[in-house]
Amino acid sequence: MKRNKIKNKYLKIINIDNNINEIAKDTKVIINILKSIGLIFLLLLWSYIPMIIMYFFGINYDTFSQLGKIFYLLICDILLIMFLIFIYRKDIKKNFKNFFNKNIFSNLGISFRYWGIGLAVMMISNLIISIINPGSTSANEEAVRNLIDIAPWYMAFELAVYAPLTEELIFRKSFKDIMSHKYIYILLSGIIFGGMHVISSVSTPFDLLYFIPYSALGIAFAALYYKTDNIFSTISVHAFHNTLSFVLYLIGSSAI
Repeated sequence: MKRNKIKNKYLKIINIDNNINEIAKDTKVIINILKSIGLIFLLLLWSYIPMIIMYFFGINYDTFSQLGKIFYLLICDILLIMFLIFIYRKDIKKNFKNFFNKNIFSNLGISFRYWGIGLAVMMISNLIISIINPGSTSANEEAVRNLIDIAPWYMAFELAVYAPLTEELIFRKSFKDIMSHKYIYILLSGIIFGGMHVISSVSTPFDLLYFIPYSALGIAFAALYYKTDNIFSTISVHAFHNTLSFVLYLIGSSAI
Protein backbone atom coordinates (compact mmCIF):
# COMPACT_ATOMS: atom_id res chain seq x y z
CA MET A 1 0.00 0.00 0.00
CA LYS A 2 2.77 2.36 0.99
CA ARG A 3 4.67 1.44 -2.14
CA ASN A 4 1.65 2.37 -4.32
CA LYS A 5 1.32 5.71 -2.56
CA ILE A 6 5.00 6.45 -3.02
CA LYS A 7 4.76 5.39 -6.66
CA ASN A 8 1.71 7.61 -7.25
CA LYS A 9 3.45 10.57 -5.66
CA TYR A 10 6.52 9.92 -7.78
CA LEU A 11 4.40 9.77 -10.95
CA LYS A 12 2.66 13.03 -10.01
CA ILE A 13 6.03 14.72 -9.53
CA ILE A 14 7.16 13.44 -12.94
CA ASN A 15 3.94 14.72 -14.55
CA ILE A 16 4.40 18.11 -12.92
CA ASP A 17 8.00 18.26 -14.18
CA ASN A 18 6.86 17.28 -17.69
CA ASN A 19 4.16 19.95 -17.64
CA ILE A 20 6.68 22.57 -16.49
CA ASN A 21 9.07 21.52 -19.27
CA GLU A 22 6.30 21.74 -21.86
CA ILE A 23 5.28 25.19 -20.62
CA ALA A 24 8.93 26.28 -20.71
CA LYS A 25 9.29 25.01 -24.31
CA ASP A 26 6.07 26.74 -25.41
CA THR A 27 7.15 29.96 -23.71
CA LYS A 28 10.54 29.82 -25.44
CA VAL A 29 8.88 29.31 -28.84
CA ILE A 30 6.53 32.27 -28.24
CA ILE A 31 9.46 34.46 -27.18
CA ASN A 32 11.43 33.46 -30.30
CA ILE A 33 8.42 34.16 -32.54
CA LEU A 34 8.01 37.63 -31.04
CA LYS A 35 11.76 38.16 -31.39
CA SER A 36 11.69 37.25 -35.10
CA ILE A 37 8.73 39.53 -35.79
CA GLY A 38 10.38 42.32 -33.84
CA LEU A 39 13.66 41.92 -35.74
CA ILE A 40 11.89 42.09 -39.10
CA PHE A 41 10.19 45.34 -38.14
CA LEU A 42 13.48 46.60 -36.75
CA LEU A 43 15.17 45.85 -40.07
CA LEU A 44 12.48 47.80 -41.91
CA LEU A 45 12.18 50.74 -39.53
CA TRP A 46 15.62 50.99 -37.91
CA SER A 47 16.86 54.00 -39.88
CA TYR A 48 13.63 55.92 -39.17
CA ILE A 49 13.86 55.65 -35.39
CA PRO A 50 16.75 58.14 -35.01
CA MET A 51 14.95 60.47 -37.46
CA ILE A 52 11.94 60.60 -35.16
CA ILE A 53 14.14 61.20 -32.12
CA MET A 54 16.04 63.95 -33.93
CA TYR A 55 12.77 65.57 -34.98
CA PHE A 56 11.80 66.18 -31.34
CA PHE A 57 15.13 67.96 -30.88
CA GLY A 58 14.48 70.17 -33.90
CA ILE A 59 16.87 68.32 -36.23
CA ASN A 60 15.43 67.63 -39.68
CA TYR A 61 17.00 64.77 -41.65
CA ASP A 62 15.80 66.33 -44.93
CA THR A 63 18.12 69.28 -44.38
CA PHE A 64 21.20 67.04 -44.32
CA SER A 65 23.58 67.17 -47.26
CA GLN A 66 23.87 64.08 -49.45
CA LEU A 67 27.09 63.12 -47.67
CA GLY A 68 25.41 63.72 -44.31
CA LYS A 69 22.50 61.43 -45.21
CA ILE A 70 24.85 58.67 -46.35
CA PHE A 71 26.92 59.01 -43.18
CA TYR A 72 23.71 58.85 -41.12
CA LEU A 73 22.61 55.64 -42.88
CA LEU A 74 26.06 54.14 -42.42
CA ILE A 75 25.93 54.78 -38.67
CA CYS A 76 22.44 53.22 -38.49
CA ASP A 77 23.66 50.15 -40.38
CA ILE A 78 26.64 49.66 -38.09
CA LEU A 79 24.50 50.03 -34.97
CA LEU A 80 22.01 47.40 -36.19
CA ILE A 81 24.83 45.00 -37.01
CA MET A 82 26.26 45.50 -33.52
CA PHE A 83 22.84 44.93 -31.97
CA LEU A 84 22.28 41.64 -33.84
CA ILE A 85 25.80 40.42 -33.11
CA PHE A 86 25.19 41.13 -29.42
CA ILE A 87 21.95 39.12 -29.44
CA TYR A 88 23.48 36.11 -31.18
CA ARG A 89 27.07 36.54 -29.95
CA LYS A 90 27.41 33.00 -28.53
CA ASP A 91 26.17 31.27 -31.70
CA ILE A 92 28.18 33.61 -33.92
CA LYS A 93 31.39 32.88 -32.03
CA LYS A 94 30.77 29.13 -32.12
CA ASN A 95 29.76 29.12 -35.81
CA PHE A 96 32.76 31.25 -36.78
CA LYS A 97 35.19 28.78 -35.23
CA ASN A 98 33.45 25.78 -36.79
CA PHE A 99 33.23 27.30 -40.26
CA PHE A 100 36.68 28.85 -40.56
CA ASN A 101 38.59 25.79 -39.38
CA LYS A 102 40.79 23.34 -41.28
CA ASN A 103 37.69 22.23 -43.24
CA ILE A 104 36.97 25.72 -44.54
CA PHE A 105 37.28 24.73 -48.21
CA SER A 106 34.87 21.85 -47.71
CA ASN A 107 32.46 24.20 -45.91
CA LEU A 108 32.72 26.76 -48.71
CA GLY A 109 32.22 24.02 -51.30
CA ILE A 110 28.89 23.01 -49.75
CA SER A 111 27.85 26.66 -49.48
CA PHE A 112 28.62 27.45 -53.12
CA ARG A 113 26.79 24.35 -54.35
CA TYR A 114 23.57 25.48 -52.72
CA TRP A 115 24.12 29.06 -53.91
CA GLY A 116 24.68 27.76 -57.45
CA ILE A 117 21.32 25.97 -57.44
CA GLY A 118 19.55 29.07 -56.11
CA LEU A 119 21.33 31.28 -58.64
CA ALA A 120 20.35 28.98 -61.52
CA VAL A 121 16.65 29.13 -60.56
CA MET A 122 16.95 32.88 -60.03
CA MET A 123 18.48 33.43 -63.50
CA ILE A 124 15.95 31.19 -65.26
CA SER A 125 13.00 32.92 -63.59
CA ASN A 126 14.48 36.33 -64.40
CA LEU A 127 14.83 35.25 -68.03
CA ILE A 128 11.18 34.17 -68.15
CA ILE A 129 10.11 37.48 -66.59
CA SER A 130 12.15 39.41 -69.18
CA ILE A 131 10.34 37.50 -71.95
CA ILE A 132 6.95 38.28 -70.39
CA ASN A 133 7.86 41.91 -69.73
CA PRO A 134 10.80 42.90 -71.99
CA GLY A 135 13.26 45.46 -70.64
CA SER A 136 11.93 45.26 -67.10
CA THR A 137 13.99 45.30 -63.92
CA SER A 138 12.76 44.84 -60.38
CA ALA A 139 12.11 48.05 -58.45
CA ASN A 140 14.47 46.81 -55.74
CA GLU A 141 17.25 46.28 -58.28
CA GLU A 142 16.66 49.73 -59.77
CA ALA A 143 16.83 51.30 -56.32
CA VAL A 144 20.10 49.51 -55.57
CA ARG A 145 21.63 50.58 -58.88
CA ASN A 146 20.63 54.19 -58.34
CA LEU A 147 22.24 54.15 -54.89
CA ILE A 148 25.41 52.60 -56.33
CA ASP A 149 25.62 55.47 -58.81
CA ILE A 150 25.19 58.00 -56.00
CA ALA A 151 27.37 56.42 -53.29
CA PRO A 152 29.33 53.38 -54.50
CA TRP A 153 31.53 53.18 -51.38
CA TYR A 154 28.49 53.11 -49.10
CA MET A 155 26.70 50.51 -51.22
CA ALA A 156 29.83 48.33 -51.24
CA PHE A 157 29.50 48.13 -47.45
CA GLU A 158 25.72 47.78 -47.63
CA LEU A 159 25.81 44.87 -50.09
CA ALA A 160 28.94 43.02 -48.94
CA VAL A 161 28.59 43.40 -45.17
CA TYR A 162 25.32 44.88 -43.90
CA ALA A 163 22.78 42.92 -45.96
CA PRO A 164 24.42 39.46 -45.59
CA LEU A 165 24.85 39.84 -41.82
CA THR A 166 21.46 41.33 -40.94
CA GLU A 167 19.34 39.35 -43.38
CA GLU A 168 20.93 36.00 -42.61
CA LEU A 169 20.73 36.49 -38.85
CA ILE A 170 17.08 37.53 -39.11
CA PHE A 171 15.63 35.43 -41.96
CA ARG A 172 17.76 32.34 -41.40
CA LYS A 173 18.94 32.23 -37.78
CA SER A 174 15.91 33.69 -35.98
CA PHE A 175 13.44 31.74 -38.15
CA LYS A 176 15.16 28.42 -37.48
CA ASP A 177 14.88 29.06 -33.75
CA ILE A 178 11.09 28.87 -34.04
CA MET A 179 10.59 26.24 -36.77
CA SER A 180 11.69 22.65 -36.26
CA HIS A 181 10.05 21.27 -39.42
CA LYS A 182 12.62 21.29 -42.23
CA TYR A 183 10.43 22.12 -45.22
CA ILE A 184 8.17 24.61 -43.44
CA TYR A 185 11.27 26.47 -42.27
CA ILE A 186 12.95 26.45 -45.70
CA LEU A 187 9.83 27.63 -47.52
CA LEU A 188 8.80 30.32 -45.03
CA SER A 189 12.34 31.64 -44.64
CA GLY A 190 12.81 31.85 -48.41
CA ILE A 191 9.36 33.22 -49.20
CA ILE A 192 9.43 35.94 -46.54
CA PHE A 193 12.98 36.84 -47.58
CA GLY A 194 11.84 37.15 -51.20
CA GLY A 195 8.72 39.07 -50.25
CA MET A 196 10.67 41.63 -48.25
CA HIS A 197 12.82 42.39 -51.30
CA VAL A 198 9.79 42.94 -53.50
CA ILE A 199 6.90 44.33 -51.43
CA SER A 200 8.96 47.19 -50.02
CA SER A 201 9.61 48.57 -53.51
CA VAL A 202 6.62 47.58 -55.68
CA SER A 203 5.84 50.22 -58.29
CA THR A 204 4.00 48.13 -60.93
CA PRO A 205 2.12 44.81 -60.89
CA PHE A 206 5.00 43.26 -62.85
CA ASP A 207 7.28 43.85 -59.86
CA LEU A 208 5.41 41.09 -58.03
CA LEU A 209 6.85 38.58 -60.51
CA TYR A 210 10.29 39.19 -59.03
CA PHE A 211 9.02 37.52 -55.89
CA ILE A 212 10.00 34.22 -57.60
CA PRO A 213 13.74 34.85 -58.22
CA TYR A 214 14.30 36.50 -54.86
CA SER A 215 12.48 33.69 -53.06
CA ALA A 216 14.45 31.08 -55.01
CA LEU A 217 17.70 32.46 -53.64
CA GLY A 218 16.19 32.74 -50.16
CA ILE A 219 15.03 29.12 -50.26
CA ALA A 220 18.51 27.99 -51.33
CA PHE A 221 20.06 29.91 -48.43
CA ALA A 222 17.52 28.46 -45.98
CA ALA A 223 18.19 24.90 -47.21
CA LEU A 224 21.92 25.53 -46.84
CA TYR A 225 21.55 26.81 -43.29
CA TYR A 226 19.32 23.89 -42.32
CA LYS A 227 21.93 21.44 -43.62
CA THR A 228 25.00 23.09 -42.07
CA ASP A 229 23.44 24.73 -39.00
CA ASN A 230 26.17 27.34 -39.41
CA ILE A 231 25.17 30.93 -40.15
CA PHE A 232 28.51 31.67 -41.82
CA SER A 233 27.67 29.23 -44.61
CA THR A 234 24.88 31.54 -45.75
CA ILE A 235 26.55 34.83 -44.79
CA SER A 236 29.59 33.95 -46.92
CA VAL A 237 27.69 33.09 -50.12
CA HIS A 238 25.21 35.94 -49.59
CA ALA A 239 28.14 38.35 -49.34
CA PHE A 240 29.76 36.79 -52.41
CA HIS A 241 26.52 36.99 -54.41
CA ASN A 242 25.98 40.66 -53.56
CA THR A 243 29.63 41.59 -54.14
CA LEU A 244 29.64 39.82 -57.50
CA SER A 245 26.46 41.65 -58.55
CA PHE A 246 28.00 44.95 -57.38
CA VAL A 247 31.23 44.43 -59.34
CA LEU A 248 29.42 43.28 -62.48
CA TYR A 249 27.19 46.35 -62.36
CA LEU A 250 30.21 48.66 -61.99
CA ILE A 251 31.93 46.95 -64.93
CA GLY A 252 28.79 47.13 -67.04
CA SER A 253 28.06 50.78 -66.25
CA SER A 254 31.66 51.84 -66.89
CA ALA A 255 31.63 50.06 -70.26
CA ILE A 256 28.63 52.07 -71.47
